[in-house]
Amino acid sequence: MKKKEPTNIARLKNDYTQAKTLQAHRERKQKRSMRRRLAVILFVGCLVIIGLTTKIWTSAQAISEMETEKAEAEVVLKKTETQQDYLNTQIKRLEDENYVAKLARSQYYLSKDNEIIFSLPEDNAAKVIEETNEKAETTEKD
Repeated sequence: MKKKEPTNIARLKNDYTQAKTLQAHRERKQKRSMRRRLAVILFVGCLVIIGLTTKIWTSAQAISEMETEKAEAEVVLKKTETQQDYLNTQIKRLEDENYVAKLARSQYYLSKDNEIIFSLPEDNAAKVIEETNEKAETTEKD
């Protein structure tokens, strides 16, 4: 906004006044360009800060997703290790001939020569074996 110059004042047109006017004009132009540079620098700085903030936020989201996946994987690992331990004990048991014979007698009602098998309600060996087989099947499904 320009200042209104009084109409009753005459301007001198000599070298000094022209030099001062030119200097004042240069100073205003320099201040204006300085403000523009500052505005551009602030704008670019804000863009950089917004970009970095966005990158940090997306990285934090990715890290939290990976942590949940890790927790889920650890649960699956524990289940798998439990199942593997159970299967290893079963392998060790099945390597024993006495256990296999006992298992065949109780589950499939096989007998030795001249042996009679009586199934009593209190006989829980078959039920225990069936339960362990059911547990193995359910852990395999999970």
